[in-house]
Amino acid sequence: MDLRRRLVTEALGCGLVVVALEGSHHVAEHLGASATEGRLFMSLSCGAVLACLLWVLRPLSGAHLNPALTFADALGDRTPWREVPLYALAQLSGSLVGRLVAHRMCNEPLLLTARTPTADGARFLTEMVATFGLLVVVRGCVRTRPSATPLAIAGYVAATVWFTDSRSLANPALVLARAASAHVGVMSPWEVESFIAAQLLGAALAVFLFRWLLGSPPPRPAATAVETVVFECAEPGPAHLAAALFNALAHPDRARAVVSPPPGTGLDDGPPVAVAALMREANLRAAPPRDRSVPASHNVLIDVAGQAPGMDARVRERWSLPALSLLDEAGAKALQAALRPKLHQLLARRGWERLHVVSGGPTPEGPRALT
Repeated sequence: MDLRRRLVTEALGCGLVVVALEGSHHVAEHLGASATEGRLFMSLSCGAVLACLLWVLRPLSGAHLNPALTFADALGDRTPWREVPLYALAQLSGSLVGRLVAHRMCNEPLLLTARTPTADGARFLTEMVATFGLLVVVRGCVRTRPSATPLAIAGYVAATVWFTDSRSLANPALVLARAASAHVGVMSPWEVESFIAAQLLGAALAVFLFRWLLGSPPPRPAATAVETVVFECAEPGPAHLAAALFNALAHPDRARAVVSPPPGTGLDDGPPVAVAALMREANLRAAPPRDRSVPASHNVLIDVAGQAPGMDARVRERWSLPALSLLDEAGAKALQAALRPKLHQLLARRGWERLHVVSGGPTPEGPRALT
């Protein structure tokens, strides 16, 4: 996903978190709940909403939803520093819009109010400790339990309502949103700077602590060029389907398949109608024709009932298939069934298999901050 869509996703997530926080606070007051019951409202609603948002938005933008997490990710060499200001601006903007929406929902004034700051050393320490704990949970889950990250973060954030006096959920974006309020129980705009400084300090301490606890990360392997695999067959159809299946199963950063046209045909000639229909039904993208200027690292010759053209590649592999009729759906499916085990063997043998597969569609693109 491109940067603009990721930023909109971050703003949307932060806005919804603010709406959940303020909406639950307003409902608690409207129902005449006590202070203890009000905190229960906020912890349950914020924890549940945050868990849902992390599950849904995490593949799209990384689901930081928190400038402190973005800052920590940049310290950990995961998020590029040039994107940090843009992420923070999107998160802060989304939080402010969420605050305005919550004000309108709760029929409260929309303007900022100036109150005497009440921040002291205890509240500064509270914000730092809450953010430090959040980053400990995030960094630990990323290294040891990635699949549990949404539930772990939601559980910790819900717990902060109970063991701290902070109403910002260890999130600088929520600090700014809560300062933009006329409610008596929220913070003064003059406290924003000290609270955000405390949260960023807590995030940095957690990053450096985990860097020491876990040691230096293993060196990244040197980037290797994507290898080109050429599929060739004497008749149209088998090579087209094999290359399309290969590209769907192989890691895109390691290998890609192209099709060498059968002898006597043009580059624009495609597979038979039945094979093309099967590829559309399976959401398989047709592989491009071979570019002779790009050297092939591996060639696969598909031999259907003894009809095999000559091959000029240095690396050769020959797959023998029985005679198949590709004029109907049954023949196309039989071809697919015959190719799949051979493709899996090739991918496993060469180390080209896709490591992260999302069933039902392509692997989503986006940052890998929390994945």
